[in-house]
Amino acid sequence: MKLRGKLILHFVGQIFIILLLVLAVLSLSLIFFTLRFSQSEADAGLAKANSDTFESWISIDDDGNWQMEDILKTAIKKQDGWMQILNRQEETVYSYHLPHDIQKKYQREELLTVFENKKIKDYKVNYWSANFNDHDYIILFGWESKSDKILSHLLREEKDVKTLSSYKKSSLQFIKENQGSVYVFNIKGQLLDSLFTNIDYSEGINELEILKYESKPWNYAHEFSYQRVSDTEWIVTATPNPIFNPDHEFNRSMIGLALKVVLIVIGSLLLFMIGMTLWYSFRFGMPIIHTIKWIVNLSRGHFEEPKNRKGWPRSMNKKRKRKQPYRLFTEVFESMEQLTETLKENEQNRKKIQTTREEWIAGLSHDLKTPLSTIYGYSMMLESPQYEWTKEEISEIGQVMKEKSSYMSQLIEDLNLTYRLKNAALPINRKTVRLVPFLTRYVEEFNRYPFSEGYDVSFVYQCEDTEFSIDQGWFRRILENLLANAVKHNQKGTKIKVSLEETQQHVILRIQDNGIGMDSKTVSNLFNRYYRGTHTTDSTEGSGLGLAIALELVHLHDGCIEVDSRTGEGTEITIEFKKQN
Repeated sequence: MKLRGKLILHFVGQIFIILLLVLAVLSLSLIFFTLRFSQSEADAGLAKANSDTFESWISIDDDGNWQMEDILKTAIKKQDGWMQILNRQEETVYSYHLPHDIQKKYQREELLTVFENKKIKDYKVNYWSANFNDHDYIILFGWESKSDKILSHLLREEKDVKTLSSYKKSSLQFIKENQGSVYVFNIKGQLLDSLFTNIDYSEGINELEILKYESKPWNYAHEFSYQRVSDTEWIVTATPNPIFNPDHEFNRSMIGLALKVVLIVIGSLLLFMIGMTLWYSFRFGMPIIHTIKWIVNLSRGHFEEPKNRKGWPRSMNKKRKRKQPYRLFTEVFESMEQLTETLKENEQNRKKIQTTREEWIAGLSHDLKTPLSTIYGYSMMLESPQYEWTKEEISEIGQVMKEKSSYMSQLIEDLNLTYRLKNAALPINRKTVRLVPFLTRYVEEFNRYPFSEGYDVSFVYQCEDTEFSIDQGWFRRILENLLANAVKHNQKGTKIKVSLEETQQHVILRIQDNGIGMDSKTVSNLFNRYYRGTHTTDSTEGSGLGLAIALELVHLHDGCIEVDSRTGEGTEITIEFKKQN
């Protein structure tokens, strides 16, 4: 996978993980608050519960068995209560801690009475409708109120319940056993008398307080039961409320809990961000910094990857494998390694070419200086009045000066031609010719040159009708430079063969000799104009640029050159021209 795909996959994966983490935190928080509300409903003696609550606490399995959550069982036990579930036929389908004196089947009128009075026998009752497995049910929750129990006892045992000082010892004992207290109020809610006072009613009480208790009993530390005992008086019994769970404390605890959750979430996110920052600095920072240092090294001419104190590349371990933080950027580092090697090779080639060019310029300067010195010397001799030259001597001197001038002119022309070819500034006029007659004439002409005397130059071909589009002048220059090079660097008696072949796509020209051959270094630099110069002391004079010119002219004719040579085995130069469509 390419780096772009890796980075996309990596960052999308990170975003996905962050979203999952946030969703997980929110889900856990929601679950936690839901459980906390459920616990609050259970602690409030199911007075806060609703149909949805029971549908989450109670279920029916595939075998038709009823299942009840432990939180609901705990809430029922907390009030020493019981639960009964009735179907549409008012029959009990499931019960929990159901007393023996509670019937299991009801008449419609009996249920209506229960709903109206919220009481069955001595038990207070709350009821709800719920749906389980697409069937409607009625849930009855009953419990025995201690305050109601005390009030019932007093009404049953005492002749005058409003006169507290006349209570029997058994009644007093019963009140104490149930941790109760008794109060008598007038019609205006003023306290007239009290027994075992647990609540301060010095300022009195009104019916609104009683109604508030009936609607939200969990907000009061004591549960109440009351009864009018005359037109102007009524009695209230109170006991500790087992479901005391006031809203303000619950709200305060929930706010505190919410703050804790928010702080935990913020802290977790901060820790996560710090961790991600450290992880990203390790995952991305180190490779990026390493790459920047590498680029700085390259800009300063240090063509190598930054290394540690032990001399190892920082991105590699001892086994020469990429370290974990750097593996994501393998593609970048491979490109950097390739760039480093390329720059290193270019720098080496530049230095090599610079050295070769300086040597070549020195040789070229010598080539220019030598004939120039000859011309200068002869001109000084001619100018000198001390000697009178004969006509023959003057003619000989003029011939030498002409040859040296011609050599210098050719050298400058070749130098100019190489740069014109390099910059694609050489005009070329190609025309289709029959190559066999053209090459035959040229080889015969070459054999007549004085410097080719003693060399066997021949021409062979396969097809007499071979045609190709060439610029005749520049094509002759290719042949001249290659044949002259073969003559110049081989001894007399060397056989040189020019052969012409034709394929469906190419015209192939070969120049072979059985001379001294060349080593691999010479072959690799054969067409480099900066490789070496030719001195006037050589057997055949030349500019030393012939092969470089030949190569560029071959390229202008849509061709390529290959050289196969070994020391002592001769040389074969193959030129392959691509036919034009």
